[in-house]
Amino acid sequence: MLFYKAKNSNIKNLKALFLRYVECSGQYVNPHKSIIYAGSISPMRSSYLASSIGFSEGSLPFQYLGVPIFKGKPKVIHLHPIVDRIKEKLATWKASLLSMAGRVQIIKSIIHGILTYNLLIYSWPASPIKDPEKCMINFFWIGDSSKRKLITVAWHKVCTPQSEGGLGTRSLFKIHEAAKLKLCWELLTSDRQWANFLRLRVMRNKIPIKYHIFSSIWLGIKNQFQKIVDNSTWNLGQGNTINFWTDQWCGKPLVEQLQIQHHNQPFSKVADFILNGHWNFPPDLLLLFPSIPDIINKICIPLEPKEDELRWNHSSDGNLTLKDAY
Repeated sequence: MLFYKAKNSNIKNLKALFLRYVECSGQYVNPHKSIIYAGSISPMRSSYLASSIGFSEGSLPFQYLGVPIFKGKPKVIHLHPIVDRIKEKLATWKASLLSMAGRVQIIKSIIHGILTYNLLIYSWPASPIKDPEKCMINFFWIGDSSKRKLITVAWHKVCTPQSEGGLGTRSLFKIHEAAKLKLCWELLTSDRQWANFLRLRVMRNKIPIKYHIFSSIWLGIKNQFQKIVDNSTWNLGQGNTINFWTDQWCGKPLVEQLQIQHHNQPFSKVADFILNGHWNFPPDLLLLFPSIPDIINKICIPLEPKEDELRWNHSSDGNLTLKDAY
């Protein structure tokens, strides 16, 4: 999948790219199997661009690698095909012939095989999560996803780990919350293209924007940002990306430790206070906050240059996995 602005020059570049690809790989790009999807441009303009390159013209929403692609906020109608696929999967199994442990394995395979990847991308509305979870509960207890039965053990207890008396399956709602937290972590720490692109759109001086943008991903993860900040610590490298006052890199943020309400340099980086591998505090800063050396001198400056690293406080390696988030 390639992304381009709807300009004539980009269509020429795209044609040149495909020709170059054919020359290098020997593979033929079939225009009859290639589709152009347009965003906020007129239908006439979209048709013109599609005919210019010889591709078919598609429309949103569509499926790509099993994930629905659409414009704007996720809606129930966009996610119905996934929910229907889960129901079909459950309906094909003769659960009356399966033990309860077998039913648990079927539910786990459906969650991991169909749902987890989609939950990792979008913030789902409540009903497309509630509906398949009801089907899973019915399937687990009576072997038929379409029939209900009065049960005596709450589903959240069934979803606890086996060490705590549960069966080790997982609540879809909790997976969904964990997935949003994991995606927010990837946004803040990953060097992948999507993360770099989205950071440029939604972050200003490492602070999330306050105004609305059209994004089907950002809407779901922006509320997880503070949770990441509260549960992670910066490991000092060169100090170029760590805010001296507001980031957690020497215990609690300095604005909290020093009880500062306002300061003149809110965007100062830690690197601004390092000179030739040693801490260097301006005299006027020491006059205002004489305790700063006692707080900061215990932080070692690396001998070799390295990047600053954000580390999750609740994992041994500092990385946040979906399991940790759950």
